[in-house]
Amino acid sequence: MSRPKEDAMTKESNNTQQLLQCMTTEHFVLQTARAATIQEANQRANLFLTSVSSVTIALSFVAQVTEMGMPFVLFSLILLPCLFFIGLVTFVRAVQVAIEDMVHARGMARIRHYYVELAPIMQKYLIHSTHDDRSAVLVDKGLRPSPLQYFMTTAGMVSTISGAIAGVFAGIVATSVIGSGMVLGVISGILAFVVSILLLRRYHDRAWAAAEQKLMTHFPGAPGK
Repeated sequence: MSRPKEDAMTKESNNTQQLLQCMTTEHFVLQTARAATIQEANQRANLFLTSVSSVTIALSFVAQVTEMGMPFVLFSLILLPCLFFIGLVTFVRAVQVAIEDMVHARGMARIRHYYVELAPIMQKYLIHSTHDDRSAVLVDKGLRPSPLQYFMTTAGMVSTISGAIAGVFAGIVATSVIGSGMVLGVISGILAFVVSILLLRRYHDRAWAAAEQKLMTHFPGAPGK
């Protein structure tokens, strides 16, 4: 073999090793970023739930002292909107964090695809998907598309609790401020609860659809898998 060919093969081998090292580093960076997104989502959810618990305890004390009088109503009308705002911003950030996690997961799938291209024998040893489409990432997590899956996410949990807060606030406004009966207050609370969940669910779906549209799929999985 001539010297130029040997030099070309050596150069190609060095480039492959450098590229593999870069891919490995990028895989580690994406894995660290995914861990950070999960940690942030958990911290924000804990902060929101702690706030809900604190406000509930405070309202129960005020209700005992004032015997559900006007001070209790005023206290509720001040605290509940603040609590709903905390839930709203927590929900929005939870959606953003989930999208970031999805992008990182697809990036890691692309890198695994490169590993398989470099060494096809690795395919049978990899547990996670080497495809970067939506269905492959869901299967990677053991999930299946379902309308109820939304409520099992951090964003879905926060939206449900926020909807309950909106319902309580609407019920208090209807019964104490407007002066309607208990039945209309309950109906107002249920409507506010349902409308809040539907609006937040709509925002969630649109945010995910926009992110899916911007993120191109380079290595789709086989149809039906």
